[in-house]
Amino acid sequence: MGDSNIVNITSTAANITTQKPVIYELQSEQELRFEIDFGVQGTIKLVEGTAEYFGTELSLRREYVLLATKGAIYTWSGCKLEMTNCSAYVGLETPMKLYANVFKTLDDYRTSILDDPTAYGPRVVIAGPTDSGKSSISKMLLNYSARWGFHPVYIDLDPGQGGITLPGTISASLIESPIDIESGLSNTIPFVQYYGHASLDINPNLFKAMMESLASNVDKRLESNDLSRLSGYILNTCGWIEDLGYNILLSTVDTFKANFIIVMDNEKLYSDLSRHYSNTKIKIIKLPKSGGVYYRSSQFRKKTRMNKIKEYFYGINDDLSPHYVVLDFKDVTIFRTGGGPVAPLTALPIGAQSSIDPLQITETTPSIDMTHSILGISYAKQPQNILQSNIAGFLYVTEINMETKKITALAPSPGPLPSKYLLVGTLKWIE
Repeated sequence: MGDSNIVNITSTAANITTQKPVIYELQSEQELRFEIDFGVQGTIKLVEGTAEYFGTELSLRREYVLLATKGAIYTWSGCKLEMTNCSAYVGLETPMKLYANVFKTLDDYRTSILDDPTAYGPRVVIAGPTDSGKSSISKMLLNYSARWGFHPVYIDLDPGQGGITLPGTISASLIESPIDIESGLSNTIPFVQYYGHASLDINPNLFKAMMESLASNVDKRLESNDLSRLSGYILNTCGWIEDLGYNILLSTVDTFKANFIIVMDNEKLYSDLSRHYSNTKIKIIKLPKSGGVYYRSSQFRKKTRMNKIKEYFYGINDDLSPHYVVLDFKDVTIFRTGGGPVAPLTALPIGAQSSIDPLQITETTPSIDMTHSILGISYAKQPQNILQSNIAGFLYVTEINMETKKITALAPSPGPLPSKYLLVGTLKWIE
């Protein structure tokens, strides 16, 4: 390995950040927890043994390039890893055996219904507070399922981060093979609905309506063949678990007809859900948070959100070439849902109700305020179908010229837009 440093760690070590390659030797059932800063290109290479990244196996001697990432690599039998530009340490105690047992529970359930053509596979909702490891366990269960030959659907209901595509969306994607370590889910073709906001409380009724539409599409996918029916889905929720967040979580479980709920790192939520669903067949599983789950500050989350938008247009490694398009006002129709954000009830006089219908489709005239907005391009043929229709892609508005009545926007590819119907929310990006 030339001038590589070798770190043989038998106890948890202090973080080491270096631009030179470092070799980490892991014993069986240990994991390497690492951080790669924004604007830094880190690399990972499995030099010896076997290891996995959230359930996806690393190929031997392949160099993986990662950006702005916090993650963990686990080995069941021991390995050597070469890392560059990472702050990393080896974790000796992990809940991976518990996580693997959950996958076995799901696999056993699939086996138990093989001879029943009317039964559905595991429909799993993952709940818990922010930074409890929901995304990590989602990926593990998806990747293990794919490695065992199943094709589960991944459903992402966290508009704050955008696990499948851009923030501000809710989406579902078929997982036919383990998730790529470098590109993630960017190569999948998801069904996407553009909520347009990063938080549930801006328009919760709209969020629920879009959730119902997404659930209907997922049902059609699961009913399409026996493999899909047996594979089921893994659904990741946002980290808001109190008050409105809890009510939306209950709606999620009911709307998607879940038969498993995994609660990450929260005794109260586990107790509340166990009591609420005590008379149902829903199995509720409590799991601890891994020591490798990193705290993400609101600033880090915002930066991640902006990064996700940038990746959509420019690619993970700046390997895409987006194109500018100029649109006449008369050639597109832009809609807001509900006439804009709904004021919270606390802002209204006592006993008053908002006069704005949160599901109303309102045509809006382009204005300077739309500069830096992300617009969803709807596949809808008629305006009344916008809430139920898939999103074809996104535009980033760079300029609104009120004199010439033209919109200049960044598009991921050249050519005419697939639809003249555009959706706008509160999501913005400063390039």
